[in-house]
Amino acid sequence: MSDPKNASLSPADTPSALTALQELPLPEAVSWSPQTVGWLAVAAALLLAALWAAWAGWRRHKRALYRKLALAELRRIETALHDASQRSIALAAIPALIKRTSLAAHPKEHVAALSGDEWLAFLKRTNGHFDERSGALLTLISYAPAEHIAALPKNEVDTLLGATRDWIQHHHVEI
Repeated sequence: MSDPKNASLSPADTPSALTALQELPLPEAVSWSPQTVGWLAVAAALLLAALWAAWAGWRRHKRALYRKLALAELRRIETALHDASQRSIALAAIPALIKRTSLAAHPKEHVAALSGDEWLAFLKRTNGHFDERSGALLTLISYAPAEHIAALPKNEVDTLLGATRDWIQHHHVEI
């Protein structure tokens, strides 16, 4: 009698010559690991490139973080300008924000002692778009009493805010 395993796989009218055939064995699975040293070198180079790109991205993020924080604070100042009771305090915070931002980007020895015309020249030299009026406003709100600061016209304040935002976003660091 025939093997019960083979009997279940072949129909009853199968010729005896065919029942003796066996199925071909399948080859072993192909390994996904590299077979030569060259592929290991390529994998190592790709890994190093990915690590370098991640490190460079992290450094770029850390270098630009002070700008993001300064812009967030400028947005808070703009929000506070809509409240009449906080208007003079918010305006007086603009020069301090610019000074802190410049101290984060430049060496302390070059920036900390600057004031007046030297400070405005520094801002212009580092790609600032402070014109005569916005520069004068910046100096005025640094030292003027709160009543004078609160009385500034909205269009001049908007010009100062625009120049401040532009400087934070686009200033270059002197080497």
